Amino acid sequence: MTRIKKLSIITKALLAIVLILSVNMAGCEQEDLDFYIDCDFCLDNIPDSADLVVTVTINDENPYVPLTFYEGDYESGVVDYRDTARSEELFLYSEVGLEYAVMATYQKDGESIFVVDADKMRVVNGEGECYPPCYYIRGGTLDLTLK
Repeated sequence: MTRIKKLSIITKALLAIVLILSVNMAGCEQEDLDFYIDCDFCLDNIPDSADLVVTVTINDENPYVPLTFYEGDYESGVVDYRDTARSEELFLYSEVGLEYAVMATYQKDGESIFVVDADKMRVVNGEGECYPPCYYIRGGTLDLTLK
């Protein structure tokens, strides 16, 4: 094999790795890309529950927003809980390690608009960066705002 062909193979391999990593990161939330752990938020014990944080749009046409929480993905149709948001941020204490999907129902000119987002809360061990023990929650942020 000539030197040019070897470089071409290496270049293609590097390009493939960069492409795979960029596609993988494109679907992540910002908090998933943030590898920094704030030691002030360390927990001494492994948590089994934490707050899901749901953000919605409250406006004149939607002074409150009905929410449907699904255990697993939205397509599974397994309704876990129903609630109504009356402010732009709602917290729901939920089990860690499960994926949750939430559907918000808005009104626009007499028509219903549905917004769905999903996320999974998980526990991260931060002992490498903070004093032991250090457990940290990642995920659980759902953006259901109107765009």
